[in-house]
Amino acid sequence: MSIAGKTFKSIIRRCVPQKLFFRPSSYYSSPFLEDVGDITRKYEITKDPEDWKYVERILPVAVVPEPVKKDVYPSGWKPQGDNLQDQPYFVERTKNHMIPVYLQVAQNGVRRHTKVKFVKGDIWLLEKELREFLQKESFGPIRSQVNEFAGFIRFSGDFVNAIKYWLEQKQF
Repeated sequence: MSIAGKTFKSIIRRCVPQKLFFRPSSYYSSPFLEDVGDITRKYEITKDPEDWKYVERILPVAVVPEPVKKDVYPSGWKPQGDNLQDQPYFVERTKNHMIPVYLQVAQNGVRRHTKVKFVKGDIWLLEKELREFLQKESFGPIRSQVNEFAGFIRFSGDFVNAIKYWLEQKQF
């Protein structure tokens, strides 16, 4: 932006005092640290369980606790089924007891992939059943990639809610 050959910055610098543009908080202008000497703090080490119960209350838990069994949860979350041994495949829940289906977005939101992780067992049969289910829901062909070694399936497109619904119906 130029007004009669002068830029906006040059006009402002002439009108506003230079003290406002000076930053005294730079690295070079900060004062040197002074040695404050030896600091001693009085503290006491205790192994009394009565004292430690207050400390343990504020420490984070090491593992996520098992959810309380209910018929219906207010959030709509459903726990994993108990009788899944007869299934040819298994989709393991995450450590937070959630279904491991994720949306991967790339190229500024243009490319979307749905990823189903932690698949154990016959991953090819799971991919075939998911593809048949998704084919009913979509108009075009369903492209997928199976990584048997890493235990995940990647579908081209945004099918997160549909796959989570299907897995919940199968009690995974």
